[in-house]
Amino acid sequence: MTQTSILAAAAALALSTASVFAGTIYSTTGTGTDIYGVGTSPANGHQGLEFGDQITLPAAGYRLSTLSFDYYSASLGGTMNLNIYANDGALINGFKAPGTALLNVPGIGISQGYNTATFDYAPYVAQYGNFVLPKDFTVTVSFSGASTGADKGWVIGGAESAVGRPHLNVGQSGSDFWQKTGSGNNDWALRALNGSQEANFKLSVTATVPEPTTVALGVVGAAFVGAAALRRNRR
Repeated sequence: MTQTSILAAAAALALSTASVFAGTIYSTTGTGTDIYGVGTSPANGHQGLEFGDQITLPAAGYRLSTLSFDYYSASLGGTMNLNIYANDGALINGFKAPGTALLNVPGIGISQGYNTATFDYAPYVAQYGNFVLPKDFTVTVSFSGASTGADKGWVIGGAESAVGRPHLNVGQSGSDFWQKTGSGNNDWALRALNGSQEANFKLSVTATVPEPTTVALGVVGAAFVGAAALRRNRR
């Protein structure tokens, strides 16, 4: 089979199966209890400054449905802020940092122990329209009200899930994460976790499918480019 016919067949397959690109588009596999926490000062993890994972989709156009993440708090109280950014910011170490703010959900209450926080976008569609995700975006969380560095934090999620690919869990993330280092728009740094832990947090994103042609082109491109390897070799 020639390369041209391979491309044509791949495009046809992507178009014919585009309707199944709905549901969980990104999730992580971890079941552990380790957290990346924040404390009372920059020395204890930059309290109030956000951190999170960049997710790369096959193409732009997926419409956000829900987003959930697992966190831990040793005590009741404090709040979390959830943010989504397009990765169209300044080049940092050769990669585009979080830039345009797409969503901010402030003041999420914190319960004691291990918990899951879920944001459902459905109630806001009528007022604001569909939330269309770009191809590259970063989900961050920040915590307030921590008394020590290990008091509150985001549960580490391990590798991104490959269950159901290529039809579900199409989003991919490198083994690093973005962390805010100051108040400026360009104050971001890439971080990694100690040891062999995958630097992804426990996160799940569900969405509905973009236009089939867009999905087809994105899937074909991913098949030959290998999006999973784009940010694997930073450490």
